[in-house]
Formats: sequence, C-alpha cells, structure tokens
Amino acid sequence: MDYQLDLTAYRCPLPLLMTKKALQQLKQGEQLQVLLNETATLNDFILLGHSMAVLVEQGGEDEKIQLIFKKRKDA
Repeated sequence: MDYQLDLTAYRCPLPLLMTKKALQQLKQGEQLQVLLNETATLNDFILLGHSMAVLVEQGGEDEKIQLIFKKRKDA
C-alpha cells in the first residue's frame, strides 16, 4: 500500500515530525510520498530517511518538492 502526505501548507519542524510519524507506521515494501514547499529543509528529510533505513527519492515540479520514502524489504 502507498501513502501520500501533502505538507505544503506547513512550516518546519511540523512537516519533519509528521513525516517521521508516518515513516514509523510504514510496513516493509510500502512507500510514502511527501509533498513539500520550497522553504522546507530538504537535507533534514533525507537524513531522516537514512536514519530510519528508508530509501529516499527526490523529484518535483514547479514550487513543490516531492520525496518518496520506500521502506526497504530487508529493513
């Protein structure tokens, strides 16, 4: 199952905390798509993913940043 969080209306640190909570609930093989605005601290999200043994992909268009966190099957 895949999940999505649109956090473009929030300011840090709230998006980071909400992402962390959602990642803790992910099961192996699931993924979470997070949408952020341009003011979000991108490096903090990448570090969060790595600290939780989650793969992170970055993308996006216009003013939105898209991160996809994938819970590894071997984690």
